[in-house]
Amino acid sequence: QQQQQQQPKSSSINSNNRAMNSTNSTSMTPAELTSMQPHVLHVSTKQRGNGVLRFIRNVPFAYTKIAPDYILGPNRCALFLSFKYHNLHPNYIHRRIAEIKSDYDLRVLLCLVDVDDNASIILYLNKISAVNNLTLVLAWSEEEVARYLETFKAFEGKDASTIQKKKEATYTEQVADLLGAVRSVNKTDSAQLLSQFGTLKNVITAPIKELQQCPGIGEKKVRRLFDAFHKPFSSAMSKKRKLEAKQKEKEKEGSSHSPLPLLAADKL
Repeated sequence: QQQQQQQPKSSSINSNNRAMNSTNSTSMTPAELTSMQPHVLHVSTKQRGNGVLRFIRNVPFAYTKIAPDYILGPNRCALFLSFKYHNLHPNYIHRRIAEIKSDYDLRVLLCLVDVDDNASIILYLNKISAVNNLTLVLAWSEEEVARYLETFKAFEGKDASTIQKKKEATYTEQVADLLGAVRSVNKTDSAQLLSQFGTLKNVITAPIKELQQCPGIGEKKVRRLFDAFHKPFSSAMSKKRKLEAKQKEKEKEGSSHSPLPLLAADKL
């Protein structure tokens, strides 16, 4: 009994997979399947023999008569497509998309990129995905496809908070986060700038000479900060501003050398 309790988790999941795969599944709706076995990755019977399945070890799966290839959760499904198979049967994916209709909110097209000349195929499938409200996911090995399926299932029902950037709470933290976008500027530099100038507005509008007087801020950091605050984001706008500045200089030079005495003589 102790030996049985010490079996690794993956082996117990694999045994569960074999037990469920040996049962005869009947045709059910996605809602019925997920309500009965919410922890199970439901796999279409059409996927039997797919090499991807032997790499699914961290979640149990069961073969079921369903329209999509995989049911990832309530109103979530996935279609699987090999690029090699797509080259041989280009109309297959259109038929499979038609079969799932619009029954799912999240519809993933999970592709195995197993051909070298794949650029045109990716562009084509990307267009198909956009038109048919599919999320295109590319994998370069069967193991990677399996990891995607396991991850989709593992994060079922969870929100995006785990991958979202946490919002900084205090004003100092917000300023440090903003100034940290400038290369080599760290939180210590940000705190020093706030201590010297008081507010972010004062830091942004400060002349470069005043920035240079801030302790601990080197010449390179000062130049990068000043450029970030004052240089235009667009190179086209930068060129436009330079041309406008040159035109103004020419106008000033022309006005300073205008032949006023000659004009007066012409009037006479």
